[in-house]
Amino acid sequence: MSRRLILHKGLRKHWIGIWVDAMNKEFAEQFDILMRMRREEMLQNYGRVLPSGEYIYNRFDKARDLGFGEGSSIYDSSVVMGNIKVGSHVWIGPYTLLEGSTASLTIGDFVSIDAGVMIYTHDSTKYYVSGGKNPFDKGPVTIKDNTVIGTMSMIACNVTIGKHCVVAAHSFVNKDVEDYSIVAGCPAKKIGEVIEEEEGIRFEYYK
Repeated sequence: MSRRLILHKGLRKHWIGIWVDAMNKEFAEQFDILMRMRREEMLQNYGRVLPSGEYIYNRFDKARDLGFGEGSSIYDSSVVMGNIKVGSHVWIGPYTLLEGSTASLTIGDFVSIDAGVMIYTHDSTKYYVSGGKNPFDKGPVTIKDNTVIGTMSMIACNVTIGKHCVVAAHSFVNKDVEDYSIVAGCPAKKIGEVIEEEEGIRFEYYK
């Protein structure tokens, strides 16, 4: 290869590098402007300051892209894995984890999955504690209509949570919850009932 050709290739690489740097700089500047505008708009209109991803990907668009039902939303910071079915008018808060990679995860209509909730269809605890002798526990999770899963709660595999239920914040649910139940704790236990009346519902707690 001639010295002239080597020089030509070197110059070409040099100018391509300059062009790429310029394009990256322009993109970065335009992106920064966009983010500043979106932050200002969100703060002025809704009084919210959010992680950067939330300004780029609308939570209703994300839910629609995932095939969720009408009126449902899921924050960009939420992790979704595997076979997930979500009904209509479901709110899935920030920093949640929905794992349906080993079995189905089904969420009904009018359900609130509050911030930080984690739902698993598998449990690897016995596998690691046994040094690999025990297999993963696996099983489906179902959350039925009109139910609230409180902040930072965890739902284990092989669990069904009934209709019109409340799972209190910071609870660990490792067994089925019957309809109209209020549960709390680690592991979660029934502490009250949801009473349905003509004008709405009320909560009745055990003494």
